[in-house]
Amino acid sequence: MADFGGIKSEQVQKCGVTAVDKDGSTANDTKRQKVQLLPVQQSETGVTEKKVKNQLLKLCKHLNNFFFNGFLEGNFVPFTCEGSTVGLVPPWVVIQLEQYQEVFHISSDQITFRDYIKDPETRNRALDRVLRDLKSKGTFLPLIGWRDECYEIKRLFSEPVLFKIERSASPLFGMRKYGVQITGHVHHSVLGLCIWFQKRSPTKPTWPNMMDNFVGGGITEGISVLETAIKEAGEEANVPPELAAKLKAVGTVSFFHESERGIHPNTEFVFDLELPEDFVPHNNDGEVSDWQLVPVEEVVKVICSADFKITSSPVVVDWLIRHGIVTHDSQPDLPEIVELIHLPLHNFYA
Repeated sequence: MADFGGIKSEQVQKCGVTAVDKDGSTANDTKRQKVQLLPVQQSETGVTEKKVKNQLLKLCKHLNNFFFNGFLEGNFVPFTCEGSTVGLVPPWVVIQLEQYQEVFHISSDQITFRDYIKDPETRNRALDRVLRDLKSKGTFLPLIGWRDECYEIKRLFSEPVLFKIERSASPLFGMRKYGVQITGHVHHSVLGLCIWFQKRSPTKPTWPNMMDNFVGGGITEGISVLETAIKEAGEEANVPPELAAKLKAVGTVSFFHESERGIHPNTEFVFDLELPEDFVPHNNDGEVSDWQLVPVEEVVKVICSADFKITSSPVVVDWLIRHGIVTHDSQPDLPEIVELIHLPLHNFYA
């Protein structure tokens, strides 16, 4: 029987990594780290399987809470540009936009830019003025986390840019966001197949202190999908270029979520990255406070926890399905789950 750090290999375990300064205090930008082995209690097999079956479907439905509630009920006003719907604006945001009649034409069935605001650059300037004014007034909580980075708004991902929007404001307008997500997994000699998860920094403007996938980030203006993945891998987890070159593109996930920040019609480009056993991530941009290496048997429990960032969960569910961890035998609701992590958002924006 192998002994790993005083914990028997027959136990289900997870490995946590905590960043520490030279004096032993926690830090985000550290180059030295402390590894902790944390035993995880096993449950009776039957009880665990039943919980997994109930948890995953419940999770995916909650992930798409706006689809099941606000969207189907029509609880929004479409934002259109050049004849296409590019946003779904919640009523509480529409009320505030009515004070900017010189920029927006607002009716009961749509919001558009005024006729004189007819090209991308003019739209960019007009929208930026509105958002900065709302920020200065403290009207919307999301704008407190102003990023000075913009998302490109298009009818379809492959089409020309119609205008851009400050990324912290995109949920207020229900505009589509594209991002990248990397699942970093390890075939560990003692723990078996595992996934690295991060804990978000307490200073993050969104979902602070929550558990999250290995690496993720939004695709901002002027940066390609792969460039974003490589950049985020280096900044968030210190993945060197030679290891990032092994990123495997495996498709997308998409969902329709609503939070207190607004509406999130997100599409994430998904990458797998097999990591060597001796690789230990550490953060370079101050956005991650901790790391945990979690055995695959414990992953569902982690992502279904209230402590896990829900908009990252579909990436992990997708990974579990593609790697045969969650199957039609273990999960009778598999067809519905697969549909719920691949919502056809392009059909809702036309």
